Amino acid sequence: MAQPIAPDYGQQFLFPPALEDWVPADHPARFLREFVDQLDLAALGFIIPSGHEGRPPYAPSLLLKIWLYGYFHRIRSTRKLEAACCEHLALLWLTGLMAPDHNSLWRFWNENKKALRQVFKHSAQLALRTGAVGLVLQALDGTKIEAAASGYSGWSKEYMEKLLAALDTALDQTELVLAQENNQPPGYRLPAGLAERQALREQVKTGLAQLAADGRKHYHPIEPEARRMKVGNLNRFAYNAQAVVDSKEGVIVACGAGRQETDAGQLVPMMEQARETLGVASQETITLADTGYGAGADLQAAHEKQLPVLAPPAEGKPAHDNPYASQHFRYEPLTRTVTCPQNRQLDHEGHTTKNCQRVERYRCHCRDCPVRAQCTRDPKGRQIEIWPHQAVVQAMRAKLQETAGQALYRQRSQIVERRFGQIKQHDGFRRWTVWGLEAVRTQWSLLCTALNLRILHKRWRQGRPPGSKTTAAQAAKTGIVLTAIGGQVRQAQDAVGQAPRHWGRWPSHWTTQKINPPQKSAPILLRQPRRCFPTPPIL
Repeated sequence: MAQPIAPDYGQQFLFPPALEDWVPADHPARFLREFVDQLDLAALGFIIPSGHEGRPPYAPSLLLKIWLYGYFHRIRSTRKLEAACCEHLALLWLTGLMAPDHNSLWRFWNENKKALRQVFKHSAQLALRTGAVGLVLQALDGTKIEAAASGYSGWSKEYMEKLLAALDTALDQTELVLAQENNQPPGYRLPAGLAERQALREQVKTGLAQLAADGRKHYHPIEPEARRMKVGNLNRFAYNAQAVVDSKEGVIVACGAGRQETDAGQLVPMMEQARETLGVASQETITLADTGYGAGADLQAAHEKQLPVLAPPAEGKPAHDNPYASQHFRYEPLTRTVTCPQNRQLDHEGHTTKNCQRVERYRCHCRDCPVRAQCTRDPKGRQIEIWPHQAVVQAMRAKLQETAGQALYRQRSQIVERRFGQIKQHDGFRRWTVWGLEAVRTQWSLLCTALNLRILHKRWRQGRPPGSKTTAAQAAKTGIVLTAIGGQVRQAQDAVGQAPRHWGRWPSHWTTQKINPPQKSAPILLRQPRRCFPTPPIL
């Protein structure tokens, strides 16, 4: 009778197992090590420490590998990462038995926010080189994520005005009492409670000034950059995260975060960021966006910069049930005439200025129109305003009514919405864990980088020969970066060569990079960094 399989805790090793045998050949930790080793951290803007006294600093490449491993496996806390460096076998292999403390991890994150955002750009470019980016269709969307600060501690404008008046009254009374009770000259220290009230008054004044500048009615004293937004069915202090996703394999090619409650004004900046990341090969990539990005000014700006986009114009309520809505009035930009649904031309009445733009006015003076009562209640006749972007909005509306345009636009949600679902549901990220807009942008970049790295790891694993192990030393000896992925670059270039003509402009700076062999470090005479030596695994 076979005995049940149980661990033998007294088993001994004749020879200790090698560190390289601790993780499988296709483990994500191996891919992350090769990905980081081929980065030029100094060129990306990472601070390269140089320790002369005390304990030697940790290498930026080591800390970056830990952070990428953490976001890859949904570990975003510095203390949990510190514990994982001593508990996760793959992370022990990745760090070479080094175990940085949470303070070192946080200082690296806090001092290299801008450089960490550049890592996302590199991951998107690497995905392009491996053929994971189709350069045909991409989708843009935004999602609101609640801020780290509690919404219950926020202040409204009315509360701040009442609080400021109460503080002014209390401070005036306190100063009057002090002046009556003590005729001696004031000392160097304010009485108890007076300094706190003065600091609170200055904070309230600063908050009211920000509300006046932003035109808002809510302010958070702990996180002043956050704004009230609709997060699901609730109204919370939050930030607006943006992402542009390619349609081929779901690679995120552009990302950003802001404090604006709506998506207006985000269309052109996000499309330009995607074009900057992907280069000239993406000049004719069509971007799909929802109605929140369809403001007339945004569509006009995208048209002027020759950015192909499909986005329903933001025109308020649908006009399907109203045959005489303003959307059904046809404007001819060449003749500058407006024709109503009854095929009658309106008379030009003049112009006005709205939002620093010239708006032309047209009015119908047909008293004998049979549908006049249905068209307008104005006794002077129906008036139509033509904005400078009217022709672009009208052309966009016509594109979306075509069969080809409708077929393209139906793909928008399945391209970009699934990525937001992965971040919120699979990764469990529904609230920022950092404070401030710059930190939020960095965390969003790391989340998007983790999604791209999962796609790249899948391609890297499929391209590896069975049982192969590529170490950093072997990669340096051959001089090829990410050799497992590098074999697919030629296939991607061949596929681009067979694509339409506008895909043939392959950027010259996306060739396979080279890295120099690792230099031998000088002997360290000071105390070594903290290491974690677990019990070797049984293989």
